[in-house]
Amino acid sequence: MSEQEKTTRKTLGFGQSSPKTAISPAESAKALDTFLAQSKKDLIFTLLGGLSNLASLKIFPAFFQLFKEKKLPSNLAILAVDRHEKTTSGSFRAWVRQDLLDKGEAESPELEAFLHRITYMCFNLQTGSYAELKSRIGQLEQERDISPDRTIFYYLAVWPVLFEPSIKGLGQAGLLADLNACIAVEKPFGNSLTSAKALNSLLSSYCSEEQIFRIDHWLGKETVQNLLAFRFANGVFEHLWNRQFIESIEITAAETVLVGSRNDYVGALMDMVPNHLWQLVCLTMMEPPNSLNADDIRDEKVKLLRVLTADPKYAIRGVYDTYYGGPETYIALKLGVNNYRWAGVPVYVRTGKGMKRKVTQIVVNFKRIPSTLFPTAQPNCLVLELQPKERVSISWQVKVPGESSIREQSLDFSYRSFKEPIPEAYERLLADIIAGDRTLFTRGDEAEAQWAVVMPILNHWQSIVTNNGNLSESDIVHQYPLGSDGPAAAQTILEKGHNWRSL
Repeated sequence: MSEQEKTTRKTLGFGQSSPKTAISPAESAKALDTFLAQSKKDLIFTLLGGLSNLASLKIFPAFFQLFKEKKLPSNLAILAVDRHEKTTSGSFRAWVRQDLLDKGEAESPELEAFLHRITYMCFNLQTGSYAELKSRIGQLEQERDISPDRTIFYYLAVWPVLFEPSIKGLGQAGLLADLNACIAVEKPFGNSLTSAKALNSLLSSYCSEEQIFRIDHWLGKETVQNLLAFRFANGVFEHLWNRQFIESIEITAAETVLVGSRNDYVGALMDMVPNHLWQLVCLTMMEPPNSLNADDIRDEKVKLLRVLTADPKYAIRGVYDTYYGGPETYIALKLGVNNYRWAGVPVYVRTGKGMKRKVTQIVVNFKRIPSTLFPTAQPNCLVLELQPKERVSISWQVKVPGESSIREQSLDFSYRSFKEPIPEAYERLLADIIAGDRTLFTRGDEAEAQWAVVMPILNHWQSIVTNNGNLSESDIVHQYPLGSDGPAAAQTILEKGHNWRSL
């Protein structure tokens, strides 16, 4: 990133905390014009893991959509790097073409123009000489007449075991010393607090925090981003968003898919909790940020994570009944938040595979009204369904016409009611990476704070010993029927009068 671009981004507030002094509309408009011009400058996107499932399923479809919408620099070069020796640039482009056609794209001049920007390089990330990669990038700059002031991204769409050699190789070759260079790292960011710290230390030894994009693709989902607007743009809810009015909060991420033949599955806790689910907890419960700038939002997330507690006594794990020999496929937790707003409000989190249906939702259960006028009235319940229906629903108690009784009804809003199309998560994330906006990406201290919350549970599981041959409910790995809501034992961590919402 050039010094001029840094100055412009600082003026605009992109990726920065709120400016202490106000800027005039003229200054803001001028800075915005400059930033937009810079965001269109030449770009080299180096995709490490060009033949990966992630590249096929998410990255190339998202890139092509951005290309069709003219949201990419006109002088764009994509360098796909993988270890397959028999693959050439021609055969790689043919693979990308067929892959996009299989996903519903049609033959078009746009597709040909997009494919023309792709080059393939055979390279082994563990044993290859990164000086050769640097040389190939230099050749590409000459072949495509790319400006020396171009932006270059290194996207690690690879197995976690390749993070360290890739980062070291890029760093030692001087490829990350370029201030116009950035690196994107997919989840999982480590497998413990210790490994997350080590990975952060490795990255920081070669580049600054501003050059790093830690990806959690859930943050690219429109419905997840909408949580900020829902909370802080609607006073009717924000004034009720505290321990005085809320009885409990429940967050569910249920999947119908099975583990299958995956040999890299690390279990429901490590796979989903210290990333996806903690992000939902943060956006639901954090304090209002000073602004919508990257660091202001992430500051509040870190503050929330530091007062979030997870006790091993309130952790239930399970496996679906046709799964053998692997880590847990289900985890349910009862969390506490030790701050003024949320003290005493239980937060229930669960995620699992092989469940009854696929759904990600946040359920806010409000307290029962202290009145005997309508003894059958049920507490109000707010449901924010992030997928698949992408809706907001709140229950109300209303009088039944012609009767004296009341009945529960719901008021629903569907995100699909917008005329504007909902972009895929990776479209938004790739566009933000190119623009240099780090709002939807995890900061280094945030990644470590996420792992710090779950470490008491992981450490306890590793040190479990039997008590006279018996284990507590929280220590047992419970079986649950395939296609169910999960193990019945998950009910034991709930407070009296609380129940999981049926899937």
